Parts: sequence; C-alpha cells; structure tokens
Amino acid sequence: MRRTPATFAQALEHLSARPTPALIWRDGSERVELSGRVLVNWVEKSASLLVDELDVESGQLITVSAQPHWRLVVLTLAALRVGAAVRITGKSAADAAVHAELEAHLDIKIPAQQILAVASPALAFACEQPVPDPAIDFCAEVRSFPDAYMGMEEPRDADDALPEAGITHGELLAEAERAASAIEDHTVYLPLSHGWNERALLLTLGMLLRDGAVLVAANEADVTQDVLDQEKAVRLTDG
Repeated sequence: MRRTPATFAQALEHLSARPTPALIWRDGSERVELSGRVLVNWVEKSASLLVDELDVESGQLITVSAQPHWRLVVLTLAALRVGAAVRITGKSAADAAVHAELEAHLDIKIPAQQILAVASPALAFACEQPVPDPAIDFCAEVRSFPDAYMGMEEPRDADDALPEAGITHGELLAEAERAASAIEDHTVYLPLSHGWNERALLLTLGMLLRDGAVLVAANEADVTQDVLDQEKAVRLTDG
C-alpha cells in the first residue's frame, strides 16, 4: 500500500528518484518532457531563487498567474516547497511577496512586492524583450541556482498552503492524494480551459505522488487524439 509522504520535501525526494516522465508540456510544435528528477531540479532551483534572491519567508503569500505553462507549475510547487501560501489568480494582491506572470501578460503596476516575468517559449533561456524594472527575468536568473534547495524556509503544518481552497500545508499532500485517488491511468491529460488553478494543482501533485505523469498544454486544440495516443495519455474531465 502506498504511503503518503510526511512532508513536501519527502515527496520531492521520492519524485527525484524517477527517471520516467512526470510533467509533459505541449505548445503547438513545442514539447517538453520533464522526468521526476528534472522536475525536482527545477523546483529546487526555483525555491532557492524565491528565498535567496527574493527573500521569501514561509507563510508569505505568493500569487501565480492562471495562464497554463509548465514553468508556472514549477513555480507553484517551488512556492509550496518553501512554505508560502499560494494563490493562483489573474491578479496579484498588495500583500503578495511575489507574483509570477508570463512575459506576454506582464504588468509591472501590480501591487506585489516582487514580480517574476516568465518567458513563454518552452525552452527559452530568457524573456524575449528586456524585462522592465522592478520585474525580474525568471528564466535568466533561475539557471544560476543549485539543483538542491538548501534554504532554511520550510512549510509549517498550520500555515495556509492554498488559502482559496482552505488547505494548510499539513493537509496538502493528503488532499492531493484524495484529488487523484480515482485516477488509475499512469499518464493523464489535464485540460486547463479554466486556467491553471487549485484543482489542477491538486490533481497534478496527486498524480506525482502516485508515480503518474501529467500532460498540460497551452491550448486544448494542441492535444488531438493522435497526441494522446503518442503520449499514451487519458484525458481527464475539466471540472
């Protein structure tokens, strides 16, 4: 019987042992496949950036754009890794320590203390245009951080993890397992017609805990039956 890891760090440690696909991204002809090991490396690098570069502390609010993108999935997991409260939204908030947004939708007037601009091309090393102050180019900065997060900020059980869903860090992994408990397929396609949101996050995290893989795409039209057959993926309902 599979046991839920006791902590988010333990969940990532288990995931990092997987050489098999964990997250697959499609955007037109672009395809990115991240093994468990590579996905965790990205999460750990991003967690280090949040803490060491942006001075994020556990318990602070981080807002993440609802636009579908594999890097925003990574940043959401990184925010949870360091114990932040995560709100997935089209708008930031004045009490947000950081807001992460795709470059094409960047608004430097949002009230977050720090803004991360995320390049849209799947494998871009930096944003296509110079990022205006005070925003920071996530893709350009994150590569310099180590593959293993060594920061002191960690989740505290009683702190909010997903405040919009009323889920604390102590409840997060169990809620994720529950969200994915009825899914039997190893690879699932998660439509995001309602955008990247808390439900999508819980399903994604739940599948990763179950040693499964998740396919996400920039546009639903990119995921034809041929693509599903190629990925050996089963479509989930977008509820």
